[in-house]
Amino acid sequence: MSEMNGLPPTPHALDEIDRLIQSGEYEDALDAAEMLVDRTRTAATLHALGRAQSEFAAATYDEALHDRARATLREAGDRAPDARARAAILTDRATRLTNSVFLSAELEAEAARDFREAHEADPANVAALMGLALMRQQPEVSASRVQAIMWVEEAIAHAQGTDSEDWAQWSLLAHLLEEDGQDERAAFAYAQMLALFPFGTGHPMEFVMRQQRKHLQNLRGERVLLFDPARLIPPRE
Repeated sequence: MSEMNGLPPTPHALDEIDRLIQSGEYEDALDAAEMLVDRTRTAATLHALGRAQSEFAAATYDEALHDRARATLREAGDRAPDARARAAILTDRATRLTNSVFLSAELEAEAARDFREAHEADPANVAALMGLALMRQQPEVSASRVQAIMWVEEAIAHAQGTDSEDWAQWSLLAHLLEEDGQDERAAFAYAQMLALFPFGTGHPMEFVMRQQRKHLQNLRGERVLLFDPARLIPPRE
């Protein structure tokens, strides 16, 4: 295990736990987070513990540990020092639930509640707005497509120029607008999505995004030319 026996002050300990999680050293991260929570039980230390539990549970397919992570993250949200911090923890919890290997109808409903509570706590939280739009058909949200479009547009407005700005926001907006028959606006959203997507980086969605380029051309009514028609014209003698 990393040198965490003599834990440094809390901010440094949290940074070390983040590093361990990012590097895939989930068991070490879990040990360090448990030690930290034993020393000081706050929203920040519980959030670190919940993240470590969640990652290690997914890596080892441990459903009991996954359930403990859910409880830990809920307590972290309850202990948050302010509404903005609570919203950040709840959206992290909800995102982990929706991405869980143990995903079920019950967990989806729980995630929808988390997104709704996060939005109530901090209406400007980008992840909460996106989560509500994605889960609009859940009974806990039960929103129209028009409302979902408004949420995503709010998320994009809050995210622009910040680290929260992401191509996926424009992707969801484009999809919703196209579903709603707003092809011109959808085409603009697809163009923004493609402008933000990190092509050439080995991103797993790159092939899909290249297909989306063709879809955008079709949506705009452009012809996709697979050859140069000029080549069919015989040269003049």
